[in-house]
This record gives sequence, structure tokens and C-alpha cells, in this order.
Amino acid sequence: MKKKALNIDHIEEAGENAAGGKTHTFQPKTGALIVFEGPEGSGKSTQLERLIKYFKKKKAKTVLLREPGGTVISEKIRSIILDRAHTNMSEKTELLLYIACRAQIIAEKINKLLDEGYTILQDRFYLATIVYQGYARGIDRKWIDELNRFAMGGLKEDLTIIYDVTLAEAKKRMKKRAKTDRLDEEAAEFHTKVRDGYLKEAKKMDNCIVISTDNKDVDSVFKETIYHLERKGFI
Repeated sequence: MKKKALNIDHIEEAGENAAGGKTHTFQPKTGALIVFEGPEGSGKSTQLERLIKYFKKKKAKTVLLREPGGTVISEKIRSIILDRAHTNMSEKTELLLYIACRAQIIAEKINKLLDEGYTILQDRFYLATIVYQGYARGIDRKWIDELNRFAMGGLKEDLTIIYDVTLAEAKKRMKKRAKTDRLDEEAAEFHTKVRDGYLKEAKKMDNCIVISTDNKDVDSVFKETIYHLERKGFI
């Protein structure tokens, strides 16, 4: 499965009224934050390309954002994180770079958009850090949780959808990608830990749906995703 470049909304620098660079006092949001997660090769990006088009037909105030990335500053950090040449990046550096991306997109984009009543389709969020840097890299969970709390400032997602895929199927899909990044090229053990982490964390979460993508075509997974989003009242 070819890894698609997402059509990310709101990448331009924010103006003087944006939250970036200012302290945001957390208040109840009026929009909705729907997070999409999954191991490499799960088909998440493919589904999000379809979902943003579907949502915009139903709700004009819908945007797609991604982590790492989503703002000019965060996209620059993303390029550092995923650069295949950075094989000597330490686990701590990687963690802090992800947290920096999260802090920036929340301050500059997410809080403001939620206040304005937008539905945000978020490609990865704090759960990805728990899984990739915690389960796969082995960093102490207490540090990850503390840094996530610091970056998020009380923000909570409304729903998380995890696309699950077995390692064997993921490998088949990733071989078809025209371009790979530093995380794609991690060993099989790393990707196994990522998948296990997602499945274990999903059992602990109150508002989380796991959708298996093995032996399913893109249309079937999309219909299943829409079913759950309609059932939860987001469409």
C-alpha cells in the first residue's frame, strides 16, 4: 500500500490572534477532536484521505491535522524526526521532539479550532508517544505521561480509532511504498511492540475503537469507520 501524502489543513503561520506563543487557559471546547492511530502499514493515512472528504461534505468546519507536523514549526521538527539519515538520534531526543510538536500544534491550532467549533480529524496524538516511545523504545512511562500532561494542558480527545494490522500484512503494504522514513525502517521487533502497545492501551481507554484492517479492502474499512463515527454521533 502506497503511503499517501496527506492534504493537511491550516499549515500556514498563524496570525496575531492565534494561540501560538501565548498561554492558553483551558476551557470546555465546542468542537470535537477525533484521533486516528495505528502501526505503520495499518492503512490509517489512506482512510484519513477519504474521511476528510466525507466529513467536509457533511460539516464545513472540519480539518485534518497530523502529528508530528500540522504547523510550520512542527513540520520542520517532523522532517528532523523522520529523516532516514538520523539513525543516531537518541530515544530521549526523539521523545522531546514529538512533545515539542504536540505542544506547538495544540497552542497554535487545536485549541483555537475547537473553540471555533471545528471537528478535527487528528492523525496521531499522545497515544502514539506512549506506544512508540514507551512500549517500543522502552522509555519510562512516568516521563511520557508527565510530558504529555505538560504539552496538552488538560486537553482531551473525544474519540480514538485505532487501525490494527498484523506484522505480516503490514510488511506487504510497506514494501509497496514509494518512500520510507526512519520509523518505517525499524526492525520487526520494534513494530511488534508498537502493535502490542496499541492493543494493550486500547483496553484501558473508555472511548476507543479498534478496527482490524487485515484481509479487508479499503472500502470495507471505510464503511466500518463511518459506522462507528455515526454511532458515536460525530456525523
